[in-house]
Amino acid sequence: MKPKTAISIIMVSALGFTSIASFAQQGQRGGTGADRAQQVDRDRTYDRDRMSDRDRTQDRTRIDAPKQDRDRDRIHDPANMSDKDIYGSELMTAAERNQYRKELGDSKTQASRNEFQARHEAMMQERALLKDRDLVPPGQGPIFGGELMSVQERNEYREKLRVLGTKQEREKFQAQHRDRVNERAAALGVEIEEAK
Repeated sequence: MKPKTAISIIMVSALGFTSIASFAQQGQRGGTGADRAQQVDRDRTYDRDRMSDRDRTQDRTRIDAPKQDRDRDRIHDPANMSDKDIYGSELMTAAERNQYRKELGDSKTQASRNEFQARHEAMMQERALLKDRDLVPPGQGPIFGGELMSVQERNEYREKLRVLGTKQEREKFQAQHRDRVNERAAALGVEIEEAK
């Protein structure tokens, strides 16, 4: 079970028990049924607001974390890493992905993990170029105007976006990309649909 799921289940259970305890206390104080119902409604609203605040905080953390996508597979336990968290997994065989997990897990120091990761990334970039295939790093989706770009251009764009350190740098790079793609689309007389 994923840690986020477990934490969510624990939070919901705790909030449910809090509501039940509050309801029981109201009953012991001799409150009316309407008073108890209002208290339960207030508790539910409070619980919903707390959960919403927690979700917003998690979203902000995910968005603002520098290099999170690049370091994702360095953070996880390699033995339990899913295929989609391995850089270039779509270009690897099942045996290669298992070997990748094993070698990453066998790396004893952060420096050796970084060196292994850099070699792996270079190999996947070369393989994508040779096979003329898109290389989509974990956490990245479609590219605005990607249909007007070559495979090599899309891979270069994704790699540049992946290594930029701050949110501001990524936003500036994406804005420049949008301008270039819009110019290309205007020259070709086509409209670009938003990436989904």
